[in-house]
Amino acid sequence: MFGGDIVKEIPKSVAVIGAARSGIAAAKYFLVRGSRVFISDVCDRGWLDSTLNENQLYDGGVLLESEAGGHTDRILDYELIILSPGVRGDLDILKSAAARNIPVWSEMELGFRVSKAPFLAVTGSSGKSTTVSLLASVMSAAGFETALAGNIGTPVIDVTPFLSKDAVVVAEVSSFQLEAVDKFKPRAAAVINLMKNHLDRYACEDDYYNAKKLIAKNLTMGEYLVLNADDSRLSRWAEEFKGRTKIFMFGSRDCGGDCAYLSGKGINYRMNGVSGVIIDDTAAMRLAGRHNFMNACAAAAVALCAGADSKLIGRGLCAFGGLPHRLEFVGETGGVSFYNDSKSTTAESIECAVSAFGSKVLLIAGGKDKGCDFSAIVDSIRKNVKSIVLIGEAKERMAAVWEGVAPVTKAATLEEAVDTAFKNAARGERVVFSPGCSSFDMFRDFEHRGDIFRETVNNIVSRKAC
Repeated sequence: MFGGDIVKEIPKSVAVIGAARSGIAAAKYFLVRGSRVFISDVCDRGWLDSTLNENQLYDGGVLLESEAGGHTDRILDYELIILSPGVRGDLDILKSAAARNIPVWSEMELGFRVSKAPFLAVTGSSGKSTTVSLLASVMSAAGFETALAGNIGTPVIDVTPFLSKDAVVVAEVSSFQLEAVDKFKPRAAAVINLMKNHLDRYACEDDYYNAKKLIAKNLTMGEYLVLNADDSRLSRWAEEFKGRTKIFMFGSRDCGGDCAYLSGKGINYRMNGVSGVIIDDTAAMRLAGRHNFMNACAAAAVALCAGADSKLIGRGLCAFGGLPHRLEFVGETGGVSFYNDSKSTTAESIECAVSAFGSKVLLIAGGKDKGCDFSAIVDSIRKNVKSIVLIGEAKERMAAVWEGVAPVTKAATLEEAVDTAFKNAARGERVVFSPGCSSFDMFRDFEHRGDIFRETVNNIVSRKAC
């Protein structure tokens, strides 16, 4: 049975459950190193064969074994199981694997085990991608060889085998990836917020929060746990972990102890009794919005824990210009502006989007229902939103929650929703696509969803220019 340090010992056989991006990356890693690899997916045979071909895992013959349409006991014939994050951790086959003491790892665990470089890991319910991208910008500005990977898009196993011990891995980590970690131990681990989310996967809120907590399961006094002082649950976590690892807080005010925080117009810090300034004025940042300034505090806190110079941290924060699909300006016509916030998958991310602009927002929202609490943002909708167009699986529930808060219409497609919102918009107003739901009812992923929004807007802008 395989269970040792994978840097020293490559298993003879590996089963990968899930043929999405991270599963394919893990399969390639082991195939190159001579392991017998088996991929299992619930998709149909045609889709799986197409995926394997696209990723050059078929080359004039089968280079690995595979099954489609479900997960069978064939998986139990392998020494190690790699679990893709999109696959639930409560499958019967995984219970059988546990009974046989077959190790089950996430691709995040695999990437960590093969890495000489330390990890700086970020999780949370909202803002993870922006925070890790800010952190990567900061660590690069501070002179570190930096690899940005994980839930943000690039599988960690695609980058960690090639890094030196002097590099850093900045990893966005989801609750799904944390479900199957074992020895995962970042140099600094940040939890930026906790909100009701993913109740389509977890039985209750506490199960979701406890999955997030696994990011700190192996931390000792040689590492840091970075937590949001403005989140009451994370403040309690700080008390729980005190004495087990070093705690570093961030927030909207001086948190006491080691912390990074908003102060006046800027961002300040205190560490080991030494205080200083990260940024004199957040207006120097290319990102705007209070939620992004909090993300900057979180990134600064992790960077300080990793040994980055405070002046260079500020430089890196100011250099970062934002991400695609995160309140991305797409175009303007007739005085109406369009913004793509397709990465928005929680109620709170909708709140951040509409609050960033104030009033006169025409909101497009909806998608696959994850059980988010849309009633929690009613006040922000009422204050900032002129009208709403809803799409997707969640549109009926969202409409029921927001009835009477703002005028609501429903659309069958995203293209129809964009056209409807544009027709209702007046000069000086903004159409904001911030779904607040996952994308998988209508799209491949949030990038595909955002690309369709961008394409639809560009078509409108082109027509109006003619």
